[in-house]
Amino acid sequence: LSADATERLSRASSEAGRASGAASTSMDAKAATSLDIGFWLRETAASRSLGGDILVVDPRMRELRPKRLMLRCSAACAALAFSGAMAQQPQEGFGIADSIARGRFTLELRPRYNRIDESDKPQRTEGGTVRLTAGFESAPLQMTRVIVEGIHANQVDPHFNDNPANINSSPYPLLPDPRYTGFNRVYIEYQGLQDTRIRAGRQRVRLDNQRWISDNDFRQIPQLFDGVETVHTGLANTELYGAYFGRVRNTSGVANELDLTLLHAAWNPLPGQYVSAYGYFHDQPQNGAFTGFANNSYRVIGVRWVGSAAPWLGWSAVDVPFEAEFATQRPHAGGDARIDANYWRVGAGIAWRETVARFDYEVKESNNGVYGVQMPLTDFYAFNGWTLHFYNTPREGLRDGWATLRQGWREFTLFAEYHRFRSDFGAIGFGRELDAGLSYAWNENTTLRFQHARYDPGAATSDARIRKTWITFTWKY
Repeated sequence: LSADATERLSRASSEAGRASGAASTSMDAKAATSLDIGFWLRETAASRSLGGDILVVDPRMRELRPKRLMLRCSAACAALAFSGAMAQQPQEGFGIADSIARGRFTLELRPRYNRIDESDKPQRTEGGTVRLTAGFESAPLQMTRVIVEGIHANQVDPHFNDNPANINSSPYPLLPDPRYTGFNRVYIEYQGLQDTRIRAGRQRVRLDNQRWISDNDFRQIPQLFDGVETVHTGLANTELYGAYFGRVRNTSGVANELDLTLLHAAWNPLPGQYVSAYGYFHDQPQNGAFTGFANNSYRVIGVRWVGSAAPWLGWSAVDVPFEAEFATQRPHAGGDARIDANYWRVGAGIAWRETVARFDYEVKESNNGVYGVQMPLTDFYAFNGWTLHFYNTPREGLRDGWATLRQGWREFTLFAEYHRFRSDFGAIGFGRELDAGLSYAWNENTTLRFQHARYDPGAATSDARIRKTWITFTWKY
């Protein structure tokens, strides 16, 4: 879901009840209102009144509506969508004056205190970072609206290294939140075709649970993509999505060229069940994965099933969410032939009122110890621990089994997860991590969050011990 749609879905779903699961998609508010089930695995409701502030696994069930659900397919599908859509046009948009007058301004302020200790660095990273975004979203004009947003990221009393290029030479642990001022989201959106949305420009992309494609919004500078995406929801219980992006602005504020094609198809076969298939084609020789390869371009083909077993069990007060996913990663557009490994994940849990508990097991396989599945466009903070020790998958691969506990009480939310890491090849114990957070929501626009993460390496490794603490205040208008 888009950030705005995610917040609206969180508020509506919180009132209906709590559950557990994962993921969010890139749909706008129009498509989001038709989803049967919205899944989360990142910044999720801190209370009944707020969507979006601590890392948590928490799906929200919604009533099935017959003509839209999550299904995405290719940009090539847009032509088919258009031909079927022209028969019935939506109502006309406003005039220019009304488009401006009925538009809305957006504003977000997010200061954060950061503290990082790593046993192989002589200095402690400590200091403040802050993000300010301001934008305007017009009302429809001939079924077209314009979104323009600027961003300013700054630092307060910094004692840290914010440049990944200096990660080995700096005495400070890395805190990759540099100063930056520029445009953030800037795009045109057209909805003049029945059940179809076209968006062109710089935009955030959040697909499924953001395991492969995300804006990585925990960082003060979000990851954004320049290109065109199309969503069609005209088939019953189905969503088709296709996109092409030619540039990515990363979380350091640097824009890089790439050829990224995203194809996604999703379907709700039954209430509370969501099945998707996807193909992501990432042509970018140096994409941020530290493999030593000259060309890291890859393609991913996968399927995902997320749902709840509660209806099968006849339970109404207690939810039993589950998910399963499998994908293959292979070379693409001249990528190194050693890029040949699979990814899979299974998980399940139980949720009652404000309490969620679950266990998940994820495997990023290794190609006989020469390559482990890489995910350079993922939401790094939502997976494999908040310390980001496994920002880059070891060539031996990674097996991560983790337990999650979430407890809400009034305007407070407590969240914790415990990870055990092992290699996929060679049976190496990579260590363990404990993450915990407490969030308080004054209202739906204002949140205070405390987070702490502790990674301890395995005995067979020479990795550093890591301790990280964040205190984040978020205000949105």
